[in-house]
Amino acid sequence: MIAKLLSEEIEKASNDINVAVLLSGGVDSISVALAAHRVGKKITAYTFHLKDQPTYDASKAQEISKIMNWSCKTIEVPVDNVIQDFIRLRREVDCQKKTHYECCFPFLYVYPQIEEKEVLSGWAADGYYGVSKKANLHYKHTMEKFNEFREDYFLLDHRAGYLWHKKIADVHNKIFITPYLTESVKQFFWTKDWYELNQPFQKHHVVEAFDEFSRFGAVKKHINLQLGSGVDKLFESVIIPDKTINYRNRKRIMDICKDWRNR
Repeated sequence: MIAKLLSEEIEKASNDINVAVLLSGGVDSISVALAAHRVGKKITAYTFHLKDQPTYDASKAQEISKIMNWSCKTIEVPVDNVIQDFIRLRREVDCQKKTHYECCFPFLYVYPQIEEKEVLSGWAADGYYGVSKKANLHYKHTMEKFNEFREDYFLLDHRAGYLWHKKIADVHNKIFITPYLTESVKQFFWTKDWYELNQPFQKHHVVEAFDEFSRFGAVKKHINLQLGSGVDKLFESVIIPDKTINYRNRKRIMDICKDWRNR
């Protein structure tokens, strides 16, 4: 069912044969690429890693692309412009929170490399599953609480920083297509509680809906983009010691971001 829904939503939203897919080693982006493949799209996968720091996500995206005969472009994100990029993200993208800065940062370099008009992504799919520590501790035990968590997650100004990512796509004149944020897909997940979605294993409905997953070997569980790519550590190492950005001598990136939001 979920494979059919994703494919239908892509067909409705996409007008081009040649599409870009932001591909990682996770179930969400892989499923979107597979759904696009099923409806006849010619896919170019785009993945990234920090310069000289290859990651699981980048290598898995390359591996899957080879198996599926998709083109794949890997962008090396430079690490020597972090201070200037932080200022750009505040002034041009209006980043507010730590996650906005860290999750948007790599795409300052990815989007200029994308040749296709339409960019497909599994953006925000994690919100359906309650994968966070907060959800596990406080919201998974009843359907009412679980849906309370998900309603908050999918508010327009939440959604894993969707609005801020879309600003970067808009600047580069791209159409950002996110099938997991459509109403039909939401309704599919909204009928299932935390335990149905995460047992016997996380995201099993999606994995079992696409036979192709059996060809890819093990696929990692959820990890936040900034953690898996090392952006969080990069920001800590560069921004905290920099007095131009950290002008109040903060110890945490989130506090530095608050200072810039309140300037």
